[in-house]
Amino acid sequence: MTSTLDAQRPAPPDGGLPPSRRPTKWLRLGLLLMAGALFASILGYLIDDQVAEHEHLDQVRVALSLTRHRSAEVTRDLTQLRHDITLLTAQVAANAATWNQDQGELRAASTALTITQADVSQQSSRITALHACLGGVQQALNALAINDQPSAVAALHSVSSSCTAASSG
Repeated sequence: MTSTLDAQRPAPPDGGLPPSRRPTKWLRLGLLLMAGALFASILGYLIDDQVAEHEHLDQVRVALSLTRHRSAEVTRDLTQLRHDITLLTAQVAANAATWNQDQGELRAASTALTITQADVSQQSSRITALHACLGGVQQALNALAINDQPSAVAALHSVSSSCTAASSG
């Protein structure tokens, strides 16, 4: 039941909502303020997050710089160690060659010593034989000096093998 007055009344300009249902200016302002506050809080969170990420990135850059510096130090140390190892390897090779050469010389000296010892032993035997021969010759000369020919011949005959040993070689 609509009255004729209602039928003659013009429709409200805001889409037909009755005046009690229309958003008021304060409600719009409140919604706008809430939306602004929500936007500001999200923006604040994002800014805070970006600041934290930036600080973290700075820490990572410092750590990377320290790591690069330490890596360069270790690389220098390794290069020095490689150089030292190369020198030591060369010294070991030179010492091994010298040691081998010294061993060869020692073997040669040992062989020469053995030969010399044998020669000294042979010379010693010849000197002993020579002394015996000279002793017999001296006895023979002494016997001849007193005109004892049989004693002189016996003395020479007794040292003949010694004289032969002394003259050989």
